[in-house]
Amino acid sequence: MNKYNDEYYIVFENYNNETLYLSPLQKTFDRNYTYTKINMGQEPLFFENAYKDKDLLNSIQRPIKNAHLNLNYPIVSNKIKDDINNFEIDNFQLYPTVIINDNGDFYDNFWFFNIYNKIDALNLEHCIIDEDDKRHDIDKYYLDENKLNSIQEEKRLIFIPEKASGAPVFVHKKIVDIFNKHKVDTLKFIKVSEWEMGEQF
Repeated sequence: MNKYNDEYYIVFENYNNETLYLSPLQKTFDRNYTYTKINMGQEPLFFENAYKDKDLLNSIQRPIKNAHLNLNYPIVSNKIKDDINNFEIDNFQLYPTVIINDNGDFYDNFWFFNIYNKIDALNLEHCIIDEDDKRHDIDKYYLDENKLNSIQEEKRLIFIPEKASGAPVFVHKKIVDIFNKHKVDTLKFIKVSEWEMGEQF
């Protein structure tokens, strides 16, 4: 087992009754905001509760906390952003984001994990891939030690791997430590060595 499968974690939602599922407003959706570097100074990204109408009908209030997910991408508060900004990470930017609660209040102290290029990080011979799938839907990931050795650690603390359909976000233990420092309980981090399809549920 190479060391990187224990140093890196995959990010998932921590599912419970309070989980806030974020959906982009139409004007954000129309920007094709994933896999594209966004010029700073443009309008923020806007997200709201995907189940807003149902929750209002049932008098449910889902709390807005220090971190949430949209699709596979974390959205984090200023406090977490300030710590992550200490690193120079390739193919990654924290972009200004607004979360709108069910009452229409704006929370403008959030930042979107924009990962705009994938990296070649997997050893596909050791990954477990769905045999019936031609898109490389991966049931268990295996990181390639030689490929990651060729990239300075700080540059690859956060990434999405190439050649893996719908791949989640991978983060180094140093990033997980930041989330733990801020007592994030809305996200779950599973070691690459311990994850296989379905483990996140």
